[in-house]
Amino acid sequence: REAALGAADGEMAGLRGDGASCARSGRRTCWSGESERRFLLAQRRKLRPPHCNVWGGHVYGERSGQLRQSRFGCTRALALDKEGEIERPKLLNSILGNEDDGQKNFLWQKLGKHELQIVSPGAGSKTWVEIQSKAEPIRLRIQNDGTFELWRKDGSNGEVLCCSGNLTLPETSKDLEFSWSVPVNEKPSKCHSVTIHWGKDAALVVHPPRNNSSGWNQGLNSGFVLDKYVNSSDTDRAEICIDMTTSGKWFGGGHFMKQIWPLNEASWEVGPYYPFDHGPNGLNTLIAPQWVTSTGLLVMMDPDTPFLHVGMNGPAHGPNGKRTRRKWGTGVQNASKEVLPLTTSECKFANHDGVLRLQARASFKDESVTHPLSEWNPLHDGEQEFVKDASDKSGGEKNIRISVALCAFPNILDAAMASLKTHPRPKVMPNLNVLQRPIWTTWAKYKQWVSQKKVLRYAEEILRGGLDHSVMEIDDRWQVSYGDLEFDHKKFPDPKAMVDKLHEMGFKVTLWVMPFVERRSAAFAEGHKKGYFVKSIKRRGKDHEPGFFNWWNFPPVVALDVTNPEAVEWYVSRLKRLQTLYGIDGFKFDAGEPCFLPKKFKTLNPIGYPSEYTHLWVSQVAGRFQGGVSEVRTGHRTQSVGLMTRIGDRFSTWDISNGLQSIIPTVLTSGLLGYPFALPDIIGGNAYFGRNPDTELFVRWTQVNALMPAMQFSIAPWHIGRDAEKLCMHAIELRKKLRSQMLALAEDAMSKLQPIIRPMWWLDPEDEATFDISDQYALGDDIIVAPVVVKGQRFRDVYLTHGVWEDLTQPGRFFQGGKWLLNLEAPLSKLPCFRRIEESYDLFDSDSYEM
Repeated sequence: REAALGAADGEMAGLRGDGASCARSGRRTCWSGESERRFLLAQRRKLRPPHCNVWGGHVYGERSGQLRQSRFGCTRALALDKEGEIERPKLLNSILGNEDDGQKNFLWQKLGKHELQIVSPGAGSKTWVEIQSKAEPIRLRIQNDGTFELWRKDGSNGEVLCCSGNLTLPETSKDLEFSWSVPVNEKPSKCHSVTIHWGKDAALVVHPPRNNSSGWNQGLNSGFVLDKYVNSSDTDRAEICIDMTTSGKWFGGGHFMKQIWPLNEASWEVGPYYPFDHGPNGLNTLIAPQWVTSTGLLVMMDPDTPFLHVGMNGPAHGPNGKRTRRKWGTGVQNASKEVLPLTTSECKFANHDGVLRLQARASFKDESVTHPLSEWNPLHDGEQEFVKDASDKSGGEKNIRISVALCAFPNILDAAMASLKTHPRPKVMPNLNVLQRPIWTTWAKYKQWVSQKKVLRYAEEILRGGLDHSVMEIDDRWQVSYGDLEFDHKKFPDPKAMVDKLHEMGFKVTLWVMPFVERRSAAFAEGHKKGYFVKSIKRRGKDHEPGFFNWWNFPPVVALDVTNPEAVEWYVSRLKRLQTLYGIDGFKFDAGEPCFLPKKFKTLNPIGYPSEYTHLWVSQVAGRFQGGVSEVRTGHRTQSVGLMTRIGDRFSTWDISNGLQSIIPTVLTSGLLGYPFALPDIIGGNAYFGRNPDTELFVRWTQVNALMPAMQFSIAPWHIGRDAEKLCMHAIELRKKLRSQMLALAEDAMSKLQPIIRPMWWLDPEDEATFDISDQYALGDDIIVAPVVVKGQRFRDVYLTHGVWEDLTQPGRFFQGGKWLLNLEAPLSKLPCFRRIEESYDLFDSDSYEM
């Protein structure tokens, strides 16, 4: 093996002649030393300081030496002259680009301290290469057909298969030469990266996570980052598929209209991946491309990947199979659509592919999925260009890149904590009053027919009802016209007096706002003249002018250009004016998902992926009001913004299709994605389509929300009836008793980004019984909450993890954990809730101890 790897210096010296002859073969690409120092790895448009000169399995710099390249059993060196001129693979020629062509799309990133060791078969074999971490007990084996396996050593010196998958090579690559290389002046037995080639059409760069950078994989360990490149002349996508079965139960990815937990039973059809309001294939308002599994696997990918598509366990159509055609609009246009993703049992296709399918594509065009941004492509609109190699005389090859991290941990909790460590922490947390007392909103009760008189009457009702309150949120149609950000003085004759009165009653006051402006508004006249709105080179609908689009309301609107700093300052200053004039405390920042933007939209500063709009809306606009009582409903790389993040509008139904049963898995997913300050939307749902909650649904909904990070009412319990009012009070009183624990958890959420409410497996990540539980949650590590979410149910099974637990609704009644409690009584008046008891507590004298 030592001879095959070329680890001994003497053996390497004996092979240098071969490298020299290769270097004289005339196939070199010559770069100047200055250009070498300036290569930047493709990301956004920012140019950051260089950290090191290692990239893509090679080292470029002003020094002489050899680029060692191994072809299974024969290690050789390619000579570098004194100017550092080297030969590099043709595919990478067009990836790396050249400083002189004006491209600034690359970024040096520091690889970290981890070292790799490369293992391959003996001479003459070209079947696989294995990459081992010298610092961690993991190894990645990649076959010449593109299949791979990630292994981790366990505590008994055995090995566990953490995941397997496929790199989905282009058809043209399968019969091409399979080879690999390591950086210059590094040995296969001790290197920092390896580049694997399938001829000129596909390349894979494998390296440790960049733990000293500010990139998306910062701080990761126990794994590898796979940067895959394909030539777009051969394919329209770079794809990496990960087998689901070998990795156990899956969690994460984002919010869905139908939040299936775990994801294994979902049939998530491949489609565009960006924040949506009831979007393609079930995606909803909050996404983050990171998943954890019950075996301890963590999968993350570059969230800024252009034209990102994702699917999981989608229908297996076969090479000539017919796919289901989906067409999606925005808002109410999708109200009659099938709620997705379907479960595998609901899907009309019998077979499913059983993989997490991650794709970077050349565009959003897809025959099977039509969505608002299907035609958007900044690369076609001249806003950006694929990177071309200056030395390429064939017109420049275009390449598609996908970057995925695969990390193997002992259990799912370690994997979840590792993923959270990659995100920056918020510097402030939302107002503590919001975490302790319910928010009240006018939306479900009054919809657009809100007024000053109704708001004050509503506030008086709340005080008479004796329920706690923190915020009064005034929702839709408080403005003259959408975007004006000024009270309609016919409906609100004296807003300052109204706000002062609400303050006297103990309410903070927020207003509903969104980044949309209608034509008749004074704001449009001012902002249009100054170029403050997103433009479009194509109409959305025959009756729309360019830039205007439909949303969930009327009339059509334009969107604030959040890439324009002047436009952002203009918008924020008008919000602050409301605070100054009327004493407004904060805002409900609605929308922000890119699905509402016009077709083929253009912004002042070009964006390379739609989700960047969401990021800027939350970070640059809503983020100016963090730390108070404001809230948002969407996010993309905005975990560091200290705001409540509301889940999408719920239907007033029992089922998992955006009804009550979707609440727990959706809020748990928020926490796994790094958004611990989750607001579970309005108790009882939004009463859409004439569906109003009855007593049972309303009470059970209140119980589900009672120990979540925040509660929000609009329909008041007394609007449902006296029984509902009385029963809801029981749940609210339980929340009061646990306020101190909730505030302590909020502090941990800000400092460590740990979820406030946690999946059952968080308490015991080795307990397989916890992975399928979608209707219980843990408040911290010592409270288990098991609400009833099934209509008519008065008994339920409850799972308690190992330890001894006390029934909080019946103090002095204890249960031994590590098992199911079958047919536990759960009348409408009861929220089953249990507290962990210290092991030193003497229970054997208790008459209420149940084994």
